[in-house]
Amino acid sequence: MQKMSVPAYFGPLFLSVCVAAALFVPMDSAASGEPFISCSTSGGAGINTYVTGVFQTTYPVKYLPSGGNLVDQSVLDRFYAYLTRKGYHFKPGSNYGCVVEPTEAQAKAAQRKRYLSGGCSNCGKVVETGWKDSL
Repeated sequence: MQKMSVPAYFGPLFLSVCVAAALFVPMDSAASGEPFISCSTSGGAGINTYVTGVFQTTYPVKYLPSGGNLVDQSVLDRFYAYLTRKGYHFKPGSNYGCVVEPTEAQAKAAQRKRYLSGGCSNCGKVVETGWKDSL
């Protein structure tokens, strides 16, 4: 077997090409481990329910033994501030009531099922705001 001679710069060059390729390959969001969420205000008789868009959060989500999830309250605080700036009148919801899923598709499906399927005959409208947390 013949021994091959490789230039000394080949090793670092190969490594830098691999690193550069890794930076440009899109990362699977589910692989990042950060959940996708959608939250809402509370509804009620004649009270509109305002729903956020589905977005990935880096804020902590506490998974409860009961199967529920507690989203960081600061996310809801920013959503409520947005609604207030828009002049909407709303009843604050709960960080326990947010949809939390590992993928965007699952979160969108859960959002449709929970918020947009109706179920309250005397409640106000469900308003999709499209708001997403930008922090």
